[in-house]
Amino acid sequence: MPFFNISDLIWDETIYPRSARKQQTIDAYGEALTAGATFPPIIIQPVVNYPAPNTPLSEILMLILDGIHRWSACKVLGWTEIEAVLWQEQPLDYATCKDDMLLESARRNISHGDRLSQTDKRQVARDIVFRDPNYRLSEEMLAGSLGVTRQTVNNWIRDIRARQKASRDSTIHRLNRLGWSQQKIAHVVDISQTRGLRNYRKCKFLHYR
Repeated sequence: MPFFNISDLIWDETIYPRSARKQQTIDAYGEALTAGATFPPIIIQPVVNYPAPNTPLSEILMLILDGIHRWSACKVLGWTEIEAVLWQEQPLDYATCKDDMLLESARRNISHGDRLSQTDKRQVARDIVFRDPNYRLSEEMLAGSLGVTRQTVNNWIRDIRARQKASRDSTIHRLNRLGWSQQKIAHVVDISQTRGLRNYRKCKFLHYR
């Protein structure tokens, strides 16, 4: 397994599925490492377009997806390297793949180590859905990655989806009254024409031209 410089790895709280690191876990890992214990390699991901100060967006940086407590423990012990493996070999665009990395990070923390609490899982689902008004990630996908049922995810995000739908339907209705074509409206709200037409017909005050 390859080793990476600890100082080169980045902890990005945006793709961290917990509300905070647990000092108790860091201390316990540090004690175990000092006693000679071995841990699985942490998971990292190369990215581009990362908004780091004084860093070109084209530069490839390494983000930690799984193993923050192990990485933190090694830092406290003064280690300079840590064993790590890549999630995906090709660099990902940080801006467009942020939620994919957050979901993968959460998935890796539901069945081992210091497992995610229901509160953390709920926040991950809400954060992703809030940034996903176009339903790129389904409730089934979220449920599978977070280790909960689809109904649980639905309960967690229902209010966000309701606000997003109301906003989208309002936009469709307004643009339709301005005479925009179905194709143009579907492009603006980033949905398929079929779905756009369905929303067209649901508008209570639909104005036919």
